[in-house]
Amino acid sequence: MSQTQNIDEIMQRIRAQVRKPEAPSEAKPTTGTATQDESIASLLQRIRSKTQAAQSYDSGNADASPSANAGSSAEAPYQPKFHELSQLRAELATTLEGSRQTGQLNPRNPGLINNLIQFVKKVMRRSLTWYTRPLHVFQGGVIRALQQIIGILENYRAQIQGLADRSNLLSERVKSHAEDVQRASERLDSQQRDFQQRLQQLAQLMEAGFASSEAKLQQALRELAQNDQNARQIQAVKAELQAQRHEMHSFLIQLQQATSQHRVRERDLRRLAHAVEQSGLKQEQPAVTPVPPMFPSEIKKEFEFDYFVFEDQYRGDESDIRQRQQAYVEYFRGRDNVVDIGCGRGEFLEILRDNGISARGVELGIDPYLLCKEKGLDVIQQDLFEFLESTPDESLGGIFSAQVIEHMTASDQLRYVSLAYRKTKPGSPVIFETINPQCVYALVRNFFLDPTHVRPVHPETLKFAMESAKFRHVELRFSGPASYLQIPHLVLDGDSDALQQFNSGIERLNELLYGYQDYAAVGWK
Repeated sequence: MSQTQNIDEIMQRIRAQVRKPEAPSEAKPTTGTATQDESIASLLQRIRSKTQAAQSYDSGNADASPSANAGSSAEAPYQPKFHELSQLRAELATTLEGSRQTGQLNPRNPGLINNLIQFVKKVMRRSLTWYTRPLHVFQGGVIRALQQIIGILENYRAQIQGLADRSNLLSERVKSHAEDVQRASERLDSQQRDFQQRLQQLAQLMEAGFASSEAKLQQALRELAQNDQNARQIQAVKAELQAQRHEMHSFLIQLQQATSQHRVRERDLRRLAHAVEQSGLKQEQPAVTPVPPMFPSEIKKEFEFDYFVFEDQYRGDESDIRQRQQAYVEYFRGRDNVVDIGCGRGEFLEILRDNGISARGVELGIDPYLLCKEKGLDVIQQDLFEFLESTPDESLGGIFSAQVIEHMTASDQLRYVSLAYRKTKPGSPVIFETINPQCVYALVRNFFLDPTHVRPVHPETLKFAMESAKFRHVELRFSGPASYLQIPHLVLDGDSDALQQFNSGIERLNELLYGYQDYAAVGWK
């Protein structure tokens, strides 16, 4: 529709331009002009037919037959026939020449007779001015009119040729669009036939399946109808029991919290009463005896036990240790002044150095200290308590300590945790890695293997100690499961409750015997 409106607007503008020069002139168009008007009418009729064909293709008109479209597409490009203007230009030249020669004196041979004749002609030309002047005016008007007619006809020719070219271009586009629509229609018909065929096959399969399963469905519905009432009753009982269980669980949690708070208040009152009773006494109170080591080694000299060789043999290869400790790097990324206390052979210091993290190590043993210096690591040889006590409060960007805390007594372990909190900056991570005593294999094989180990630390105990020292978001990370030693599940033909219970017991036994060998307590100041 928009193409037809655009063409009609163009035609109206062309008619307006054609009529403008005709208004002041009373002369009728010549035969050549009539021929041009006929060409314009023919061109307009041809453009309208092309546009209607394009609209029929765009709207998917079903009345348009393929044979008619094919016939119109096969037509040759339209070329308008123009009236030849050479004869008109020749007549205009003749008119110009005749107008120029009107009243001119023909040259003659010199002499008295010639001069007399020329004088007579000049007298006659002056005396006939009343007659020749209108002729000159008429001839000038005719010449200008002919020139204007030629210009108008040439303008008609240019405009009609442009319309013909535009019509041919539109015809080619309509032809291309018609071919695309025809191909798309053929593909759509083919897809529709294929879809109908598949739909019929699917309907047949569904009908066969419905017929075979309708009886089963009816039987199942009858059975469900019989058991529906019992099922609703069971479901209601289950829901009621579940609600009571949740209510009881919430009550137990509240009771435990209230009991814990009550016990803390009682302890505070007892301490206050004891302090009041002891405030009036003058004698000195005996000092509190520290908690003794669980398994004192009493090894006083290094030559009695070569710990460097022992650790090199039973600790594991340095590359394996670096691989295990790689998981802790993310806690210290972007921080500085990190300290690895009890750095040993310096595996974690190497990891921090490779990741561009500023760190230093503290090691008491002479052999590990010299090995770290040989690697170019920043290490000092000092007792860890002396180092921490001499370090300003809130100056460290983080502390990492692997397989160290189990070498201390219980009182030193708590002192170690408290000092770590005091010496780190707010928001800094502190990590204590040690042997997991919940794994029997790790306790028997790893803890008692080292004669310098003093006391194992239970994960919940270390977590409680860190939380008591005001560490935030304390989490436990377990690692190194002894999965290669675990007992496999029992596999039998068929599945029964007894078999599932037995395999569940095997899983709990594996967790107790061959679970995670190490754990790390991670806290934030």
